[in-house]
Amino acid sequence: MKPPRARLSSEILKRGYSNEEVANIYELARFSLETGDYRRGERIAGGLVSVAPEFAPAWLCLAFIHLNNKSFDQAISCAQHAQRLDSESSAALLYLVAGLLGSGDYNSAGTHLGELGERIESGSIDDPSTIRFYRAQLARYQSRG
Repeated sequence: MKPPRARLSSEILKRGYSNEEVANIYELARFSLETGDYRRGERIAGGLVSVAPEFAPAWLCLAFIHLNNKSFDQAISCAQHAQRLDSESSAALLYLVAGLLGSGDYNSAGTHLGELGERIESGSIDDPSTIRFYRAQLARYQSRG
């Protein structure tokens, strides 16, 4: 989930933050999540989307936090926002699927799982962690009761 530094707009600069500062703030939020400090990560990512609302990785951080907190509607909203900003993001699509499954919207989750499956089969997704997460969500979908 590396930040797309080249795609940051000049809007960030207008708010007084350089692309490098935004990337560093994102890394701090991500580090907080990696160390299990979700509250700190949520505060940092929340602040980041306030100053850089077009920075998709920050929305993914928030989606992850909301999934962890079982706040599925909020997770879905954040994942959808990230997906609108970066339509090629497999992470955004996977977080969306996880939120949809958590909320019980199996039809929408199945549609997105199909899209992810096609990306994997075509070779456009080859990251082992992403494929494992996809398989876990597919198993959740298949075992719904």
